[in-house]
Amino acid sequence: MTHKLQVGTHKRQCNMRGEEVAAMIYVRESPQHGRGVFASVPIAAGTTLIRFSGPLLSRAQVDFGDYHLQVGDDLYLGPSGAADDFVNHSCAPNAGFADGLVLQALRDIAAHEEITWDYSCAIDEADFPGFPCACGAVSCRGLVRSFRHLEPTVRERLRPWALPYLRDRYRP
Repeated sequence: MTHKLQVGTHKRQCNMRGEEVAAMIYVRESPQHGRGVFASVPIAAGTTLIRFSGPLLSRAQVDFGDYHLQVGDDLYLGPSGAADDFVNHSCAPNAGFADGLVLQALRDIAAHEEITWDYSCAIDEADFPGFPCACGAVSCRGLVRSFRHLEPTVRERLRPWALPYLRDRYRP
């Protein structure tokens, strides 16, 4: 079963025209993840990368073998069919959620570098078993887990880049 999470369309952006974003990213084979999204030009920290989109689904409607993104307790975004469905996970991501469903560069991203985010920043299912991580980062946790099951220090470090429902739920 595939556990890759869904991301939305690069053609609908906050504060950016779709053509600008499309010129910044492209999809190709990823050395570690199948297909991935890469920067076509150098991208500065703080740059808006992607606004997630897709049909809203309840948990009962989600096909957990398909791409999806948990955005609330019983609320998910389904596949959008856009190129950025392929943004992959890393335990040392270069992107995170800044404002709602907007993915933002956490640091400068080099041209042709893969754009990644930490999937634990969206998942908060009590019964989510997790899945093995092969991101290759020095700081790899070895397992992608639900936000609630992360070590408290890891959860607090990731909280600023988590989806809003998780930031609110796990406020110190």
